[in-house]
Amino acid sequence: MGLIMISVRRSLLRVALLAAALSVTGAAYAAGPTAADRETARTLMEQGRELRDKGNMQEALKRFQGANNIMHVPTTALEVARAQAALKLLVEARDTIGVLRQMPSEHESKVFQAARAAAEELDATLAGRVPSLTITVKGGEAGQEVAVAIDGVSVPPDLVGLPRTVNPGHHVVTAKTPRGDGTQECDVKEGEQKPVEVTLISNGLAEPAGPTTEAPTTAPETPEKVVSHKPDTLAWIGIGVTGAGVIVGTVTGIMSISKKSTLTGECPNNICGPGAYSTLDSANTLATVSDVAFGLAGAGAVLAVVALVKGHTVTSAPAAPPPASGSTLRVTPWISGNAAGLVGSF
Repeated sequence: MGLIMISVRRSLLRVALLAAALSVTGAAYAAGPTAADRETARTLMEQGRELRDKGNMQEALKRFQGANNIMHVPTTALEVARAQAALKLLVEARDTIGVLRQMPSEHESKVFQAARAAAEELDATLAGRVPSLTITVKGGEAGQEVAVAIDGVSVPPDLVGLPRTVNPGHHVVTAKTPRGDGTQECDVKEGEQKPVEVTLISNGLAEPAGPTTEAPTTAPETPEKVVSHKPDTLAWIGIGVTGAGVIVGTVTGIMSISKKSTLTGECPNNICGPGAYSTLDSANTLATVSDVAFGLAGAGAVLAVVALVKGHTVTSAPAAPPPASGSTLRVTPWISGNAAGLVGSF
């Protein structure tokens, strides 16, 4: 039993010692950067200074920021602020110096103290160089909230109309509401306090002033014109004249031929005596009537064809149907003795 208790106590002691070792290691890691981190930061600082001396300030700033992100000490922060100021990033340079002031200063080396003093001198020169924009928006409704941005970065609504610090150079100011938006571009110099006015332009989404009681007026629709080629009255007249002419011409022609055939025995050598004059006159009259009837039939056919080809224009209403059998149009051929003709009624 005693051996078991001793074994348990030893196990608990090992666990406690291991936990303590891990705690000390974690605390040491959290206390500051490792040797590899510090060496990396030194290398980045050296590269940054070399690039700065060559005039490549953009790449130098990247190296200084990388070293400062590792060390967070006054010397690295000072180099970052100097590079930002050289690139006209005055707002960022003053912000970097502000962060430097918050770094612990107890038991600080003379190098860090000198860096702090240099940072304060730099800040004093930047204070009068930082420009600002005072933005006003026109064209919006009273009490309507306007979303304002400078170079895509939103400006808090409470600060619209107050001086807003910016870096020197070119800027794009935008303003937007649910019913309109506007844009204004400007250039500002170091130390300049510049007013900027943005005018809203309606985006077409404005609500109507009020309901309207008037019915929308629409132009009357123009009836669609349709060209019909169905027989109309003129065509039916032509068809009727054609039919009657053919009938009369045929009948009278047959009658004329019949009468002339009877004269063959009465008029030897085509010489007729007085007794055959009546039959001869009747045959000639019937032949003339036949010719006239066929001529009328041809004219009626031409009239019908022309009427059908030309057609007639109607609106959307349906075309009139062709005359029925009970139509008032009547064309009747007649033959009486030595005469013949057409009788029509409309």
